[in-house]
Amino acid sequence: MDEHGDEHERDPDAPDNDGGRLFVTLVDGTWYTLPATIAGIRESLPEEQRAKFMDEIEHTPARDMPLTLYRWAEKPTPVPAAMRRIHDWVQGIHEEAEAAVVMGVDRADVLDQVDSRLREGPPQSSE
Repeated sequence: MDEHGDEHERDPDAPDNDGGRLFVTLVDGTWYTLPATIAGIRESLPEEQRAKFMDEIEHTPARDMPLTLYRWAEKPTPVPAAMRRIHDWVQGIHEEAEAAVVMGVDRADVLDQVDSRLREGPPQSSE
């Protein structure tokens, strides 16, 4: 069994993620589901945003795809500030790691730093 087994067990109260087709997130005791496929996100957007979304997705590097998809998935859904804060925190870690790799920092050191930051958890709200 993986050393993080308990952390990755599915919460029985969590909504079904439809085989990975939905982002399912618990924030402040409330479950939120967002579309997690290109087709699902496109359909959830207002008609006037769909072409812009498709253009951006078609030109997004694979390494940036999860964050780009999430950013678009949350647009038509009212998400709490706590969810946005966590998303921004994860995106910051991603950008710092990418910059470190570009600057020639050893990959193992970058992964250790990312792991350490993730284990610390997101910053607490100042609200």
